[in-house]
Amino acid sequence: MKAENVQSNTSAPYIAGSRFGKFHNEQSTLLTVRLLDDAKKIHTVNDLKDYVVGYREALTISDSSRQAMASMVRTILKVATGLDAKLCEYHKVKTPAAGQKVVKAKMDKGAKGIDSLAKALRIPSAGKAEGDGEGSEPTANDASDNARKWWKACIELGHSDKYGLTNSDIQVFIENLYMEMTGKDK
Repeated sequence: MKAENVQSNTSAPYIAGSRFGKFHNEQSTLLTVRLLDDAKKIHTVNDLKDYVVGYREALTISDSSRQAMASMVRTILKVATGLDAKLCEYHKVKTPAAGQKVVKAKMDKGAKGIDSLAKALRIPSAGKAEGDGEGSEPTANDASDNARKWWKACIELGHSDKYGLTNSDIQVFIENLYMEMTGKDK
């Protein structure tokens, strides 16, 4: 076996994975561009709610992932449509066009996918947002307290049994959510 064949055979999966990663990034960018374009057609809080519900229901991923993706899309749209007072105040957005400029500027600065764009638009240490009655995404500081409150409510109300989950399942979910939100290990 020649040395060049060994190197090309062992690097082929890496190169293929790298190409797929680049393709994924391109698709993520296309999704955010499409979302920004769709924002121009959303004029009311109800339009925004319906859009997010339609998006969430069309996804073919796990329920918790659908909820997370819908939350990120909602955050982006709240800024891009100018329909959330708190986010708009934070980003100094007075019109939908100004909101779309803010979103585009974040994209130009490297927030290409839905996840990174939503993170770039969140208010650090945000409380309850106005607009559609749903809060802005929790920050790392809120994660631990909110997770404990949710955990206690689930146990008290029997939610874990209602949805066929064990307490361990919920605990693992909370720990993973905490790690995701804070970037910390357990």
